[in-house]
Amino acid sequence: MKKFLSLLVIIALCLGCTAMITACDKEKEEENVEKEIAGTYEMTDISGSIVYNGETTTLSKDLYDYYRIIFNEDGTAKVESKGAGTTAKVEQDGTWKWTGEKIELRSENSGVTVVEEMEWDDGVITYTANQSAQGMTVTMTITLEKQS
Repeated sequence: MKKFLSLLVIIALCLGCTAMITACDKEKEEENVEKEIAGTYEMTDISGSIVYNGETTTLSKDLYDYYRIIFNEDGTAKVESKGAGTTAKVEQDGTWKWTGEKIELRSENSGVTVVEEMEWDDGVITYTANQSAQGMTVTMTITLEKQS
């Protein structure tokens, strides 16, 4: 009986050690993914539309001089864009994290926190939005590729 109990204790200890090692490996893997994600991403494609008060604008890359997202290693982020043929620029600061499945980008605008999720696959981000608010409906997909 003592041998059986000793064996059970040893098995429990081995399982506990294995669980700790696995957790450490997963944590390291998450850190490596975050380091791999960090960088500047430029829009390579956009599709969809914006409907505002009954008027529809079809989205295309030609509407932008640039659209980029910068993910810093410290967890901060910046979204920058400029419309084609205008001087108006948009710059939005935020934070980001890798959830293990998606990039979660969090920003605040006029006291409202916005959380957006983006697919990431080997240097390519795909962001899909389907939102309606205050007379505006946005249905779009943006593809961004890592530049640096």
